[in-house]
Amino acid sequence: MPSSNRKSFKSFISQCEKQLIYKPIFHLLNTSGVINYNEAQFDMVRIGIGLYGFGNDDKITAQLKLVGVLKSKISQIHHLKAGDSVGYNRAYFAKADLTTATIPIGHADGISRQLGNGKGYVYINNQKAFIVGNVCMDMLMVNVTNIDCAEGDVVLVFKNQQHIEDLAQIQGSIPYELLTAISQRVDRIIS
Repeated sequence: MPSSNRKSFKSFISQCEKQLIYKPIFHLLNTSGVINYNEAQFDMVRIGIGLYGFGNDDKITAQLKLVGVLKSKISQIHHLKAGDSVGYNRAYFAKADLTTATIPIGHADGISRQLGNGKGYVYINNQKAFIVGNVCMDMLMVNVTNIDCAEGDVVLVFKNQQHIEDLAQIQGSIPYELLTAISQRVDRIIS
C-alpha cells in the first residue's frame, strides 16, 4: 500500500473527527495489511483469510496455522471391472479393474465439479486418492485401488494448507473461494 494511500486515509480520519459529534471506528487493513503495515492498524482490522490460516503469499501462510480440516468418511467401497463406468453421465470408464470409495460429499456441499475426472484428490489413510468421474451433488468417488481402506475410514477432503492451495490451483481459483464455498449442510465441529 503506497504511503500516499495511508496519508489520504489519515486525512480522511482527521476530517471526519472534525465534522462528526461522535468518534467512528476506522479500519483499512485486511490480512495482508495487518502483516505488512503496522502503522495503518487504526481502530480495528479485518483479518479475513488470515482467520482460516492463509496469507497473501507463501511466506506469510507458513507463519499461520490452519484452523480446520474438512473430513468425511468412506460410505461404500466398489470393485469395478475394466469398462465399468462411474458417476454422472458415465464420465469415467475404468481402463482396468479398480476399486473406488464413495465419499458422501459433493458439489451441493461446496466441492467444485472442476475437481472431478482425476484432477482433484482427497487423503485416505495419509495417501492421495484421486477423484474419478464427475463430482456429484451429494457424493464423489475416488480411486483407492492401492490404498488399504474400509467403509467408515476417515477421508480428509481438505487436509492442510498445501492441499487446499493445490485444489485451488487445479480449479483456477484461490484458497479463500474453496474455504468459503463449503455449504451450511456441512457440520462444523469446534474443539
